[in-house]
Amino acid sequence: MYLYRRPIKQYGILFKMLAVYIGILVVAYFTTSTLLIYIKESVNISRDIVKVRFEVLSISQRLVDSLLAMEENQKKYEIVHSEEYKKNFLAALNEYKNAIWSILWFRYESFSVWEELHAEFRAAFPELAQGKALGGEPWIDQETLNKWMRIVVSARQDNERVLESGMRELFRISEVAVNRGVTGLTVSIGLGLLGILYLTYSLRRPLRELRRGIRAYTRDGRLEPIRVLTKDELGELAAAFNDMTSRLKEEERMRADFIDMVSHEIRTPLTSIRESVNLMRERVLGEVNERQKRFLDIASDELQRISAMLTSLLKVSSMASQIVDLAPVTFDPAKLVLETLEKAAPAAEAKGIRLTPRLGRDIVSVVGDRELLGQALYNLIGNAVKFSPPERTVLVGLEMADGGQKLLVSITDEGPGIPEEEQPHVFNKYYRGARTKRTTDGIGLGLSIAKTIVEAHGGNIWLSSLAGKGCTFYFTIPVDGTTA
Repeated sequence: MYLYRRPIKQYGILFKMLAVYIGILVVAYFTTSTLLIYIKESVNISRDIVKVRFEVLSISQRLVDSLLAMEENQKKYEIVHSEEYKKNFLAALNEYKNAIWSILWFRYESFSVWEELHAEFRAAFPELAQGKALGGEPWIDQETLNKWMRIVVSARQDNERVLESGMRELFRISEVAVNRGVTGLTVSIGLGLLGILYLTYSLRRPLRELRRGIRAYTRDGRLEPIRVLTKDELGELAAAFNDMTSRLKEEERMRADFIDMVSHEIRTPLTSIRESVNLMRERVLGEVNERQKRFLDIASDELQRISAMLTSLLKVSSMASQIVDLAPVTFDPAKLVLETLEKAAPAAEAKGIRLTPRLGRDIVSVVGDRELLGQALYNLIGNAVKFSPPERTVLVGLEMADGGQKLLVSITDEGPGIPEEEQPHVFNKYYRGARTKRTTDGIGLGLSIAKTIVEAHGGNIWLSSLAGKGCTFYFTIPVDGTTA
């Protein structure tokens, strides 16, 4: 017996979901942090390249152009002594001065070369360095020009190398950032998928067990405990289901014992009462008038109905364990159908219902418990008669199925049919539909008994019905008596 014990929740569903979420969040955090670090480094390199190195490269080109212009105009002046060349030389010298002052605004590694170059310019042209007009001849000796050109070209080349190195580093950082980002994204997606699979697996297994237990009861009426696979909320639910199953089994056993006890206790005095009533009806104890006989007939019929109900209750009680002791014999199923129809004929004739057999060809002998199968068939035929309107027909079909391996029996009525929502429950013990409770007598045992007998023979039983268009019950049994 399974008793409900509240398990210790080690890993609840909420904890599992939070663990997956936190795992994804941690990977995303580190991925984002790494990307931000590389982006910051890329921005610093880009700032140095764009705001410093490119500007220095542009200004150094102006210095080279100015020095070349000064050298060219100075040489032309020495040849032709034209004032135009002197003006051009002074314009180039002023451009050189402005470029030197512009480049001094930038501060970077190896910046001292420009300070040295500026110091030499101040020494060569102190008036221009102080913002005064140049007095005397403005010329520069060739050696000084060559020296300044070498310094500018060397500084420019150094700047180009740094610029190229920065671009390479920027490309490298970009590649690393992309790789790290893709890796982080892949890990996040993979972790998310693994988390989803883990959550799906951890939720699906206990839910599948719970569904199996519920279906076993709703379809077959079997109460079976399920496995407790987890220690979370679903584990508690499974344990509660097992507790409910054990309680229902105990209540079912107690109800079966109670029915068995009551049936036996009532049967003896009921038999005495019925015999007494029959003796009075048959005038053995003296003459009775017509009015007394009518009431005695009513009492006899009711006593007969109660006796039949007690018989059904006792039969259900004996089958409560779903284990039926069979006494298999070889018999002719067609003959059994005809005999059962004869037994059901009085009830059918009372409503004007025609019982019509429809026997197929090549019906073979069957191995099974003839008495129990007759009881199952009688219950199904009686059920069809009960729910059929007067002056209708009940068809009882018999044919071979599965290549002659099974016997197929069908009982078709022209009654109101069974609503689709009630069909899964009609074979449950004591079940009666909402409309049935209001219109017909009974305690809901006939179909349950038939199902138990058919399944004990290794067969299947089912129905087909549309509301307002009648109902057909089918059952099959193996012809060779195989029950497994």
